[in-house]
Amino acid sequence: MFLAKIKTLLIAAAILPCFIQPASAHIVWLDYKNSEYNILFGHPEEGPEPYETSRLKQATVYDTNKQILPFNLNQKQDALSLTADKNVAAIQGFFDNGYFAGLSNDQYLRITEQEIPKYDNVGHYLKYTKAFYDWSDALAKPFNLPLEILPLQNPFAVTPGENLLVRVLSEGKPINDNVTVEYFGQVVAKNLDGTFSIPITQNGLEQPIEASYSLPSNGNLTISYETSLTAQNISVPEPSTLLGLGFVGLLVLYKKKLLLNK
Repeated sequence: MFLAKIKTLLIAAAILPCFIQPASAHIVWLDYKNSEYNILFGHPEEGPEPYETSRLKQATVYDTNKQILPFNLNQKQDALSLTADKNVAAIQGFFDNGYFAGLSNDQYLRITEQEIPKYDNVGHYLKYTKAFYDWSDALAKPFNLPLEILPLQNPFAVTPGENLLVRVLSEGKPINDNVTVEYFGQVVAKNLDGTFSIPITQNGLEQPIEASYSLPSNGNLTISYETSLTAQNISVPEPSTLLGLGFVGLLVLYKKKLLLNK
């Protein structure tokens, strides 16, 4: 009996990763840390999840003139990161999360493209991301992605306590209907002019802005687009760097004291 229960649990554990709840809530975003641009997947308000790295299909790194820069793609455990030179001003990427069939009770089953006709409700989940580390007139223009969030002002220049205005675009054109924008896991109300207001704190844009949009395709297939926008001021030293500078400063003072006491 005990072995039978263990076998049942193992089978359930093997099947469980095939289900997600819900598939469309996951996004891809970038986070700069320890000199790496980490490519993350999941819910930003809950933290990143492991993912199949082969699902990243494209990444592009830009300088402030929107010229493409070379970069290295680094394999981590169930994740990827980018490293590039110090002139990085923006990065955009595309992540194909594959096909999912909608089942009962808000469960989704990962399927292959060939299995689409077997199900009534199938979604193809395409995820895009855009991250800014600097700002310029060239970067302020649309990147012409299938879905992107466009800041209408310099995200690094917005005064804390005020709002960053953004607009959602598809191939460079505004989308005003059936678009959902979220920040910190909460839906953001749309302004009368079709823009969205994102609150800025002393820490700037604290989490990725998310947007999603679905478009019916052939028969039972729906194309579901998700996108994210991050803006990180990497000119500010990271905490580990500040600690290192503090240690160096203390060491210098200690040496001066030794010299005075000689």
